[in-house]
Amino acid sequence: MVLAHIWVVVCLPPEAIDDVQTALTRALAPFEMYEQPAERSMWDTWRIRGGGEGAGFYVRPGYEDDPRLIHDTPNYAGHVLPTNRGECAGGPKALLDLERETLRWSDVLTLNGWWVEESGVWAHSSWDENTSYADEPDCPVLPGGNKNYLAALPEDTLLVRVYCHG
Repeated sequence: MVLAHIWVVVCLPPEAIDDVQTALTRALAPFEMYEQPAERSMWDTWRIRGGGEGAGFYVRPGYEDDPRLIHDTPNYAGHVLPTNRGECAGGPKALLDLERETLRWSDVLTLNGWWVEESGVWAHSSWDENTSYADEPDCPVLPGGNKNYLAALPEDTLLVRVYCHG
């Protein structure tokens, strides 16, 4: 599937806070356009985005200056959009107000490698050109269940809003 752009919330383990860029690179790599069969490829470039344009996460009151919050990386022109106060591109779930939506729809990349579209279409990071559709297991996240999946995650899970260009 090739789209103009895709928003995804990437779920990372707590220890990823020490090197978010590397953790994101590893999590997203199996879905790169040039690594997957055409029908499973997702993107060609990506960046952390959302806090500077109202498409990230709202921060829970009292945590606006927490150094664990994740902010936008430079855009394709090398500019960083200033983050709106009380918003960010991610951080530990405990710091984020998931009840307030900034972006109504978003794909989710789960902790165990499932890329789940809100529509219920999914792919797994372990699939390759030799994986047949008949061998693919059912995704554990129900269609439309991305928000429920995020709500059930441990509070120390890192959630990062990523913008992928496809």
